[in-house]
Amino acid sequence: MKSAKFATMGFLVGGAALLAGGTAFAQDANAQVGATATTTTTTTVAPAPAPAPAPTPTPMTLPGANDAPAGATDHDAYAGHFGIGYMGRRSLNVGFNGAAGAPIEVAAPVIGMRYWLSSQLGIDAGLGFLFSGGSTKTDPGGVSTDNPGFTVVMLHGGVPLALSNGKHFSFQVIPEMNLGFGSSTTHNIAPMTDLDQSGFHLDLGARAGGELQFGFIGVPELSLQAGVGLAFAVESFKNTTKAPAGETSTSVSRTSLGTSVGNNPWDIFTGNIAALYYFD
Repeated sequence: MKSAKFATMGFLVGGAALLAGGTAFAQDANAQVGATATTTTTTTVAPAPAPAPAPTPTPMTLPGANDAPAGATDHDAYAGHFGIGYMGRRSLNVGFNGAAGAPIEVAAPVIGMRYWLSSQLGIDAGLGFLFSGGSTKTDPGGVSTDNPGFTVVMLHGGVPLALSNGKHFSFQVIPEMNLGFGSSTTHNIAPMTDLDQSGFHLDLGARAGGELQFGFIGVPELSLQAGVGLAFAVESFKNTTKAPAGETSTSVSRTSLGTSVGNNPWDIFTGNIAALYYFD
């Protein structure tokens, strides 16, 4: 019996030792597995930045081309402003030479003013005048003869209508009127004989053309205008000879309807071009 007990106890002790050894072996195995574990580190490389876009070239513009705010024009900028300058050459027939009746044409360039009430409606007013005279003296004898002298006054009025405006250009129609008077007196054309000459002119019509303002070179205050048109004109001129025997008068009257450019192509530059300077 004792040997059986000892055998049983030995079996139990051996089993316990075997169990303890297995547990230790398992723990050692786990430790070995933990010791041989590999740690993996992932590194993310950022993509290279995209190259900057090439700069867009700026188009070349003339000085002053973009001075006005967006949507504005040189013309709009001077609504409510005055401009002064040359408003065209006007002429008047004052009497005539000899019995043939060839009229004596006297020029009176008009200097005037334009005021824009709005960007569409304006007012023109101008005045042209000429005063001239002189004499010729012959020696010996001291005889003095008057040279023909003229007094001419020309009044100009108009109502410019701006129908279409661009950046630097305005298309306009201008109803207008010109009224002129002229006179001349020459003394001693013959012994005790004087010659009086006179003239009258009235025209009503309209011109169509454009006004170009020089904002594209940085001077929007300056403008140049040109146009052609149609006008109805009435004129008369007269010679009156005053002698001791009495007076003799010869007069000529004309009525016409036609273009306002004239007989020569270059008349558009002398009679229909105007230059104005606007003030801020």
